[in-house]
Amino acid sequence: MELNSDKISQNYQSILEDIKKYSPYPEKVKILFVSKYLNIEEQETLINMGYSYFGENRAQVYRDKMERFSSEKYENLIWDFIGRLQKNKIKYIITNINLIHSIDSFDLLAEINKKAVENNRIVNGLIQINVSKEESKTGIYIEDFQKESEKYFSMSNVKIKGFMTMAPLDAEIDEIDGYFSKMYNLKKEYEKKYSYCNELSMGMSNDYIEALKNGATILRIGSRLYW
Repeated sequence: MELNSDKISQNYQSILEDIKKYSPYPEKVKILFVSKYLNIEEQETLINMGYSYFGENRAQVYRDKMERFSSEKYENLIWDFIGRLQKNKIKYIITNINLIHSIDSFDLLAEINKKAVENNRIVNGLIQINVSKEESKTGIYIEDFQKESEKYFSMSNVKIKGFMTMAPLDAEIDEIDGYFSKMYNLKKEYEKKYSYCNELSMGMSNDYIEALKNGATILRIGSRLYW
């Protein structure tokens, strides 16, 4: 993929304008660059453009990029993990991850906590909610989370900072709006109990406007930025 710095800048500014237009609290919204599209050289190009907040989908690619961008020159970069995380791959991200978006089961949460304890780290995470109950998607149903929510907040070394979800790719606008509205209400419910539970990661290139209208704080954007 050939990166066009002018095009990326224009796209980024356009999304910033949408944040101001549609978000109830634009000052809280962050644009996360989905970097699964980028090899090492393209990643470096984007970093040299001045962008610093990235989300990786694969643990081993995350590890490789951390090795490449670990010097003091890159100390201001922020890296999140946004893909499905296998238990045996936690070791690749646990030492320096900023935020894990994809905690899709209590078993995974417990294993992340175990590895965080071993590495003497407090790790920030989001609970992945399967808001549309798609069988093809992982994640916890809202009602199942609510029944046992206290245990998710009881980990010694994982701090639940909020929630993440994905709307179905083929959903109509009003359906997406309904799903994201449920997520906003869920975040508000738990933010009252745990003030630090204030992040809502939802909205990608095709549906970030609806996410903004429903209080998203992290937009996971890929193709909308690059092309």
